[in-house]
Amino acid sequence: MSNPISRRTFLKCTGASAVALGAAGLLGGCQQSGGDTIVDVKVGDKVSNWNGLGVMLTSLFRIDTAPAQEGYEYIAVLVTVVNRTKNQTFNIGAQNLAEINAAYPVPPQENVDANFHALAAASTDFAASCDGQGVECGANISLYNSNSQTFSESTNLPPQGSGYLQLMLMVPKGWQNLQITYMPTFVADKTITFNMTAADMTRA
Repeated sequence: MSNPISRRTFLKCTGASAVALGAAGLLGGCQQSGGDTIVDVKVGDKVSNWNGLGVMLTSLFRIDTAPAQEGYEYIAVLVTVVNRTKNQTFNIGAQNLAEINAAYPVPPQENVDANFHALAAASTDFAASCDGQGVECGANISLYNSNSQTFSESTNLPPQGSGYLQLMLMVPKGWQNLQITYMPTFVADKTITFNMTAADMTRA
């Protein structure tokens, strides 16, 4: 089973049930607060309110589109997010999605790598490492509309808004440990780090 959760139709990840669950999983009871300067999060962990942002490291998937670089694969990491503030909009991830999509529309297949590299270059508030080596990480928000139960691609998370933070990475095949650090533009000198292993990969 495949599901196009991001970047038009080329990022097709196994496990459509994750998207079907929507952002509601974060809106219930949460396990921990997150006011610290540095917060570490593992798959399944919830942080109720980290500088106005609620997060849950939901899942990660293998993407069925292979990069041109031999020996590597694309994976996607889903982080359920909610903006708990009443009047602050959070800029998260790449802020020029329209320009990237226009420059490198996908399909065609040959634009897949160029689109990903452009997205990663524009996602300056995220840093990723895989087995101790730096890897590219692209990010964008997929907002959840509870009325229509649909998602829409965005560059911002509005007040009280919820959805998925979608992180796309190119990692070596056979990888074991992945770490993604978020350094938000809306709060100074604080980070939140997502830690994952290959065993956390969701499979159809």
